[in-house]
Amino acid sequence: MSSQLKFVVDELKALYPKKNYNIIEFDGYQPDQLVQILSNVSCTIEGKDQVDTRAENREMTVKRLLNSLYIMKYRPPSGTEYDLAQSLFVGEKSIILPILEWLLRERQLLEKRAYLGKYLMKIEVPAALRGDSNLEELYENYEQLLEAFKDAHREREQLVSGGSNAGELRGDLAVMEREREIVAAKVATLQKTRVEGSKANAALLARVKALREARAKRDMLLEQKARLQTTCAELERFVARTKQQVTEARRAAHGVTPQGLLQRAEEEEKVSTYIANEKIPADIKSAQTQLQLLREVASQTCLTRSDLAQVEQQVRTLSTEVNALLERRMAATDPADDKLAPFKQQAAMLGRKKEAAAEALGDLKRESATLKAKLEHIQGQLLPGEEMPLTEEQYKRYLAQLKPRTELFKARRSQLSSQTAECGVLSRTLEVLRANHDLAQRQLADEERRLGLSGYSSTASQLEEVDAAKTQLDMQKEVSLEALSKTILELNQIIATKKAKLAPAIQELRPLREQYQSALADFNKVKQQYDATAANIGSASNKIEQEIKQIEEETRQASAEAALLEAKTEVVGAQKEMLEQEMAYYKAGDKAKSLRDRLNAKIAEEEKRGRHLKEVQRTMKDNEPANERQAQLWENVEKIFAAKLRHLEAARRNSGVFRRERGAETLTILN
Repeated sequence: MSSQLKFVVDELKALYPKKNYNIIEFDGYQPDQLVQILSNVSCTIEGKDQVDTRAENREMTVKRLLNSLYIMKYRPPSGTEYDLAQSLFVGEKSIILPILEWLLRERQLLEKRAYLGKYLMKIEVPAALRGDSNLEELYENYEQLLEAFKDAHREREQLVSGGSNAGELRGDLAVMEREREIVAAKVATLQKTRVEGSKANAALLARVKALREARAKRDMLLEQKARLQTTCAELERFVARTKQQVTEARRAAHGVTPQGLLQRAEEEEKVSTYIANEKIPADIKSAQTQLQLLREVASQTCLTRSDLAQVEQQVRTLSTEVNALLERRMAATDPADDKLAPFKQQAAMLGRKKEAAAEALGDLKRESATLKAKLEHIQGQLLPGEEMPLTEEQYKRYLAQLKPRTELFKARRSQLSSQTAECGVLSRTLEVLRANHDLAQRQLADEERRLGLSGYSSTASQLEEVDAAKTQLDMQKEVSLEALSKTILELNQIIATKKAKLAPAIQELRPLREQYQSALADFNKVKQQYDATAANIGSASNKIEQEIKQIEEETRQASAEAALLEAKTEVVGAQKEMLEQEMAYYKAGDKAKSLRDRLNAKIAEEEKRGRHLKEVQRTMKDNEPANERQAQLWENVEKIFAAKLRHLEAARRNSGVFRRERGAETLTILN
């Protein structure tokens, strides 16, 4: 407690330097002074003017403090949630001091919460008023403004948290200033050298000006286009909403006659009159009564266990007295003489039905307002040009249009799967061919090295390079014709030499190429046969799988139907056995075992018992006045005897000494 008190006093000194707080004086403050300090700190955090709690009603002060603590999300210690208002009302120090410590410790965060709470605390609109279109539109605009404020505050926080410090900003500004000076010097130099010295200076300036005006006009047109698109989107939403309202109105007006409309208006007028004249005043009265009770409870001090026991005893006593009075009233009044009792019961029943109907109507109105708000919220979230959600009829038409497309998609998907399988086979074939080609190249290189003709396989690439070099040399105009002819002769000699060297290898390579071509043709033929067989097998297997699935589904359905029929057969069999048994009992004349006879006997017995009870009830009603009269007479006789006994006792005490000994009574008369 001492550390807590010291922290609070130090923070108050820093917050209010003009006031001299110290621990000793603060520890001796009265409850009113503590409430005033708590109010001042709360107003300072919220950015409001301080309020004098002495001139303010204490209930208003407690309400204002509780509202501020609710906005700042204060959580009282466990076990003190229900006593917080009472503690603030009486200014309890053990409750106010932790609140002050929390407010002063989290002051920066709470200032932010108080600032946001001032704008983000929604205004609660009663559900009964949500049906008004103007009020609903105004509330929707209010919610949109709240969302815009949230977005703006979020962007500001991001900018503040992601921004640089002042030193970095100054450095950036200095660098930008130097760059601006350099750019300005370059612009001045260019203006002197190119613009002012140019003959078409005026024309260039005019073109630049026209370009600037065109860009400004383009920006203005783009902005105007965006505004028009937004307006068009809003108008489209309004038109869609209007069309929906018109559709609902037409649907509601289908088959409506003037008499029906008049009757409906009268019913609505009766309902509105009942709600305005009976239901709302009753609700207001009950709310005021509850509020008065709550105020009385809040104004009272905390009850102890003995006080609660005493109150419970009083409640039980009053309940007993009320029950006794009700019994006397029922005994004194004859229900048969009260001719208005059925009408009273009927009126009470109608009143309860009207209250239930009014409650149901209020619930339906609130639900309708909620659904309308959700619909308008969804419509507001639609992007410009985006269509409204589909209705039920549109969704059915969409499903009907989607069915052939789905079938087409399934067919295309099956084709795609077959094509994918074929592509996999072809890819594998290509990889095998490439591997064979690499193997043949390696074998060819080994053969060239064995024959002493290394480099023959690269002759083709070298020839291509020579052709490219020749083309490049032809394109170069600086090369002389003599050097070009000499180079051509040299190249021809090299080519002839290479051809002479490679001639034997080429002759040996030709039969190998023929063998490769024949092997490739055979491979392609076999591959085509394999692909055709694989495609046939795949289609046949898919068809067989579909048939198997169909047969399994039919078998499952047949099994379910068979199980259902077996269950029905068992039920019918049981009923049949019961009927046969009843017929056997009926034919044999065994009434003791027949269910029909037993039920008839029970019915007759109950009817006889009911008639007997009615006779007893009628006899009791006939004898009720005489019995009541006889009971009253006996009560009067009892009262008379009691009065005589009291009179006799008084006479004996007043006239002498009364003694009772050994079963005898003696009266001694005094003179």
